[in-house]
Amino acid sequence: MIPKTIDIFCEVIDNYGDIGVIYRLAKELKRVYGKVRIRIILNKLEELLKINPKAKDLNYQEIDDIIYIKKYFLKKELKKLGVSDIIIEAFGCDIFKDYIDIAKEKSKLWINLEYLSGEKWIEDFHLKESLIDSKSLKKIFYMPGFTNESGGIIVDETFIERKNYSKINKYKILEKYFPKISFKDKIVGTIFSYEKNFENLLIELNRMNKDTVLFLMGDKTQESISKILKNNLIENFGNFIKYDKIIIKNMNFLSQEDYEELISASDFNFTRGEDSIIRALVLGKPFLWHIYLQEDRVHMDKLNAFIDRFEESISLSNKEKDIFKKYKKLLRDYNDRDENSLKFGNENYSVLFENFSVIENICQKYSVFLTEKCNLVEKLKTYIKGF
Repeated sequence: MIPKTIDIFCEVIDNYGDIGVIYRLAKELKRVYGKVRIRIILNKLEELLKINPKAKDLNYQEIDDIIYIKKYFLKKELKKLGVSDIIIEAFGCDIFKDYIDIAKEKSKLWINLEYLSGEKWIEDFHLKESLIDSKSLKKIFYMPGFTNESGGIIVDETFIERKNYSKINKYKILEKYFPKISFKDKIVGTIFSYEKNFENLLIELNRMNKDTVLFLMGDKTQESISKILKNNLIENFGNFIKYDKIIIKNMNFLSQEDYEELISASDFNFTRGEDSIIRALVLGKPFLWHIYLQEDRVHMDKLNAFIDRFEESISLSNKEKDIFKKYKKLLRDYNDRDENSLKFGNENYSVLFENFSVIENICQKYSVFLTEKCNLVEKLKTYIKGF
């Protein structure tokens, strides 16, 4: 099957993760299928307006050959706008009944795209059919994950190109986002997190024999660092501050493309959310993932599942195994919380920075595995072709 039209439904709640994934997925599907008509149907546009500067607050608009429609407007104009060959329902967003009633007669494939997970049970549900009352429309579960047996992750071609470009243009890129600063002989990192006490991190960075430049992403990260620095001697230079050996720059909100460019040129990245952790993993650079907090500490189960998939997917030397054991503990300690707060944590960041080159090599191995074995769009394309 070669689709002519694809509709992607997404319910944006209060974060950029969902729309970030869908925006990336649509761009990659457009690259793969070319002339296919792709429409993204959203309940609101505030988040899209920030990650894509070309977007406007309109009911219906086309940007870079992708159509964006407000959900209520599609509902109102459904007879005129119609349905598509393939429907992607992202993250259980519930497509409205009138659309489904028409789709049961005219559409061919309904893909229930779930959240990314490292848990093994998802492999048993991946591509399994969900029975619906239709002779022509088939609904399947699509389970993104970190294994070849799951639905994989979005490894988009443009991001790979940006990753390769950054290898030879690192300083040029960094100076674009922080002019008049020399990045030579400095270690550069980005931090994008929920509320977090980073006092141990700042102490560790100031112990190092190199200066550090930190790019802080998002209000929660910036507020977390700011509250720690209030009681410390800092130098304020207007558009950045200096705390001993650390240069800290608060970043305004970046488009998806600009964020990708900056993390590609950085030496390490602390991320949060599904879309940013996948970018960090594909880059193959040292990272920490601040996983979304869930009740009953379910987030720790999800983190442990991810760590298990990480470990089983790569071959490590005895030295790498010893260091990876410590790195796993740091990943867990970084997330070990019952609430998002500024409580003092138990992280030993020296594990990351004293073993930086080894951890980077481990991350590069995992990047190769994910890129070669877990390409979500290629997997989806293969399934659709044989459908």
